[in-house]
Amino acid sequence: MKTNIDYWENLLKNLPESYKIWFREEKKYLQKIITPDAKVLEVGCGNGRSIFDILSKTKNIVGIDHDDKVVTDAKNNFSKYSSIIKILKADAIQLPFNNEEFDFVICMTTFANFADKKFRVIEEMKRVLKEFGKIIISVFSEDALDERMKVYKSSGVKIKEIKNGTVIFDDIIDDNVSEQFTKEQLEEIFSRANLKTEDITKVNIAYLCTLTK
Repeated sequence: MKTNIDYWENLLKNLPESYKIWFREEKKYLQKIITPDAKVLEVGCGNGRSIFDILSKTKNIVGIDHDDKVVTDAKNNFSKYSSIIKILKADAIQLPFNNEEFDFVICMTTFANFADKKFRVIEEMKRVLKEFGKIIISVFSEDALDERMKVYKSSGVKIKEIKNGTVIFDDIIDDNVSEQFTKEQLEEIFSRANLKTEDITKVNIAYLCTLTK
């Protein structure tokens, strides 16, 4: 059986145009909001795609992921910055950091895979965020399903169930759920987590969100 990251890495090698637009807009969004030399945590960093996006703004970055392979890949990708950029294996529901340690906590695309753990993850992101810091989240929008299904079909991933835009995969051993959200659903999630919604911007098949305590 494969992990979610196996399919994700295959996707990154064969990006459809809809995803390219999304990721370009993510980069612009991050560069607009992240302040120079800010201390940034990425939750679910994968091989470091979004870290590359903000290198021009700051190198004071920590990335965490729970997948051994991507942690190794990310460490290799940022080896020349190893004295500044830290990549750690860690679980998003129990972040190994002190309270109020980061100026920004970002979670780009990964939020879709947290399923029932999403509120525990948000609580941890809040905990490690400084008082006046910001959380930036990127997720599939309610218009993403057709594009997602094209990607799943081309990658050969087996699907167990699709319900209201939530896809449950049949042959993935972890992170086997992928969700998409309406703006109203996101606002409800953030409100329930006692976060203030500073911005929700729709770009193509995604929403880019900025939140504060």
